[in-house]
Amino acid sequence: MDGRCPVKHLGTCVVPSAPENVVNGRRWLLGQLEPLLGARHSACEDSVLLLSETLTNAIVHGGGDLVEVDAYVGTANIRIEVTDEGGDSVPHHVDDPHGEHGRGLPILAMLAKSWGFGQLDDGRLRVWFEVPHTGGSAPVRSPSRNDGTRGEAPAPSPGTAHIADR
Repeated sequence: MDGRCPVKHLGTCVVPSAPENVVNGRRWLLGQLEPLLGARHSACEDSVLLLSETLTNAIVHGGGDLVEVDAYVGTANIRIEVTDEGGDSVPHHVDDPHGEHGRGLPILAMLAKSWGFGQLDDGRLRVWFEVPHTGGSAPVRSPSRNDGTRGEAPAPSPGTAHIADR
C-alpha cells in the first residue's frame, strides 16, 4: 500500500454470489470506514462505489457461491480486495459507450489511485483497488501514556462477516 506506513486490516466480508447481495457488501464497507474517516468522507464514498462495481463484476463473471471482500487502511490509502472463485475471463474494458454494461472499469480507472488483478495459486481471481484519503484516524495512535511514551492503540480484532442471502 503506502510502503512506508503501517496498514490495518479492517476485516473480511463474505458475500453470497447473488446480485441482490451487493448492497450488503456496500453497507459492510461503509460500516468499517465511517468510524475511521467520518461520515460522508469522499474516500468512503469512492471506496463504496468502487466496491459496488468490483463486487458486481465478481458476482456476475466469477465462479463459485461466495465472494470475499477484504478492507485495509493505512495513513494515506484505503485498499479493497475482492476475491471470487475465478471464471472464464479476467477484467477487461468493453468499448460500447451506448451499452448497458462495461462502465465499471472506466469508473475504477478514474476514481482509484491504483488498481489491478491477479490470479491466485488456487485459481481464484483477486481484483484490488486503492483510494487515497486524508484525515481521519487510521491507523490510530494512542495518546501519551503516564510514563511519557507513546504506543499504538489496540486495533479491533479483524473479523469475518458472513452476509446471508436476502
